[in-house]
Amino acid sequence: MDARMAAFCGWSRRSVITGSTLLEQTDGHGRTPLDLVSKAPLRKELLHSAQVGDAGLRNRTASPFLNLPLLEFGSALLVHIFVSYQKEKGLSIFTQLSDRPPSLGCRLLRALQEHSFQKVTVDWTDQRTVRLMQDAQVLLELGRGTCVGEVDQAVKECKEDNTLLLMKMLENLKCSGAALVSDLSVQRM
Repeated sequence: MDARMAAFCGWSRRSVITGSTLLEQTDGHGRTPLDLVSKAPLRKELLHSAQVGDAGLRNRTASPFLNLPLLEFGSALLVHIFVSYQKEKGLSIFTQLSDRPPSLGCRLLRALQEHSFQKVTVDWTDQRTVRLMQDAQVLLELGRGTCVGEVDQAVKECKEDNTLLLMKMLENLKCSGAALVSDLSVQRM
């Protein structure tokens, strides 16, 4: 509880044995939250809850990750998904835009630049083609930097191997997408 909220509620700060900022608050009569709880078991539970919360805050300032192994596992999983998808589907149709006449990938990307995904695919019945168009849309969004910008700052600052690899892959995809957008602009001229 910050000082403004405490003042609004009529509480002031008073040093108590617990050290918890929450339990240091006093009301207009000088009573702390522990003073207002009459039963010993409830008082003990309140004190324990405040101490657990304080410990969580201390740990959070030391590391912004609540579960670093989970973050690392999730990063490894996403890296594996990216690599597997690129290996299985291949996105080379969108990376070879310099050939003449304009490739299918080039035409799909241009259509997405000029129209919405829904407008381009409204009458399409082949789901593989729709999926290919979704991939093209993701590449264009990566080129604009939208996906990398949505990654939480704490994840970007993590220095663990799998998370660093994931961020490097996202940056590479962003660069590839930016190169595609640039190639499309050059070819249009």
